[in-house]
Amino acid sequence: MVHETPKVKVSDLTQYGICPRLVYFRAREPEHAELLISGNERIMIERILWKELAFNLHKIYGCEVADEVAEPEKAAKSVLDEIVDDVEHIYKKELDAVAESVLDDEKREFVCYIVEDEEWLSKARAENELLELQQMLGYDREHAMVSEKLRLNGSVDKLITTENELIPCMIKTGKSPEYGVWPNDRMQLAAYALLIEETFETTVQRGFVEYIRAAEFRESPIRRKDRARALQTLKHVRRIKSGAYPDKSVNAPCANCVFLDRCDTRITLLSKLLGKNV
Repeated sequence: MVHETPKVKVSDLTQYGICPRLVYFRAREPEHAELLISGNERIMIERILWKELAFNLHKIYGCEVADEVAEPEKAAKSVLDEIVDDVEHIYKKELDAVAESVLDDEKREFVCYIVEDEEWLSKARAENELLELQQMLGYDREHAMVSEKLRLNGSVDKLITTENELIPCMIKTGKSPEYGVWPNDRMQLAAYALLIEETFETTVQRGFVEYIRAAEFRESPIRRKDRARALQTLKHVRRIKSGAYPDKSVNAPCANCVFLDRCDTRITLLSKLLGKNV
């Protein structure tokens, strides 16, 4: 019997970078596929608001509403008001079960935080190649691609098309490194580059990572070592999806993981069988 090669998402590669067992349990419990943090709706709402701000940041950068309101803070407030009004419709599935009072509180705090943070607004308006490209050329939001050769698929947050190149851009709501781009983010960019190259028959030279909380917009070349790591991670993920039970990551964020109970149970069973920790 010939077994079909498992399909893999780029998000599986990033989850593998966090902890390989996330890939294992997500594949077997698809109802939890998008739920990685348990019991904290506010964190989820906050991440959604930051991500949506990144999708609209070129409006603040370019002050598209400047004719209506002169002050930069009011221009930003106008854009932010649009964002918070739209999130319930854009993220209906994610926010459907969230209490209206909780959502309203998070929206209000988010808008106040951005408008009052002069340093953040200043950085977001500073001269920036990425935001200039977005303002001039726009971008394709959450562009979905499939590689039949690699059995890989994913949706890059932003895809910018210039006269000479296609540029993948990722939005990250976590902390930014002091310099450059986190290794896992470079690997993820390389995975999107592989998809773009097969889809459009081109070569991707670079990408961007938007560390939106810090208003940091980092360019990253698509290096050979990052391509190699993406392909190696893809092979590991395939084996896990085929049934292999992986080791935990050394720095796995276990405390809030929704799979913690199942993971610990499996460790106990294997420990009894093998006489050692897994």
